[in-house]
Amino acid sequence: VRQVAATDVQVLIQGESGVGKELIARAIHQRSPRCQGPLISLNCGAIPESLLESELFGFERGAFTGADTTRQGKIEMSDKGTLFLDEVGEMDPKTQIELLRVIETKELRRLGGSKLISVDLRVVAATNKKLSDEVAAGRFREDLFYRLNVVPIFVPPLRERREDVPLLAERFLQEFAARYQKPRKRLSREVADLLMGLPWPGNVRELRNLMERLTVTVSDAIIGAEDLPEEYRPAKTSRHMMEIAIGQPLEEVEEMIIRKTLSEVTSHRERAARILGISPRALHYKLRRYGIIEDDSPEA
Repeated sequence: VRQVAATDVQVLIQGESGVGKELIARAIHQRSPRCQGPLISLNCGAIPESLLESELFGFERGAFTGADTTRQGKIEMSDKGTLFLDEVGEMDPKTQIELLRVIETKELRRLGGSKLISVDLRVVAATNKKLSDEVAAGRFREDLFYRLNVVPIFVPPLRERREDVPLLAERFLQEFAARYQKPRKRLSREVADLLMGLPWPGNVRELRNLMERLTVTVSDAIIGAEDLPEEYRPAKTSRHMMEIAIGQPLEEVEEMIIRKTLSEVTSHRERAARILGISPRALHYKLRRYGIIEDDSPEA
């Protein structure tokens, strides 16, 4: 981030949802010569395809039904600053072409307009997809990919940087104590070790939400394991042993482990998924695959 911030090079930030890609984009902008200019963000996956083009390029009055006034788009608003395009892999092909033209020429036309408008901007893009695979599948333009991917930054998931968990948790506890005017809390050693061992499918966003919840619900200064929501608590150690015969098929072993885990957590599927280190969706698939009757298990 420090190396690329001082330049105008295009950056592509890749990583799972919730790892902090927008935080990286903000750090690049704040450390760049453009820091006095605007940082304009647009989530390409949150806007319908029919509206994305007008959000990016703006429009002239009368360009389409409902265009009662002229409006700047996100690109024009980013002049002398940084445009952050989140989930850029969701952008439709037509808009990809127009964005590539803007990056190459530093000019744009609003929808319904004929005037070329000069823009001085830097584009930082982010995606939770592997864009090279999207290019190979024909869903993302190769020329735009290379324009955006001048410097790639990969943000690893939280489960691959477990040593960050206590540092981030303490930072979030400090933040929320100040926001809600609560006494600052800290994690017990047991809880810190426990949190480092979790898979965190929601990554940093999930950890942040948990710390916010604990800030407002825990009255003691030290957060203990008993203060954690049930799905984050360690399962009881009793009855956690099971015999597996040598040569037993892996599918049978997997089914046994899933059934055993569900019985230990009283069929709480979300907690079972966390213990197994898989997503609730993956667990749901395996329940169906192995014919485990879901009607006998209450919803997580």
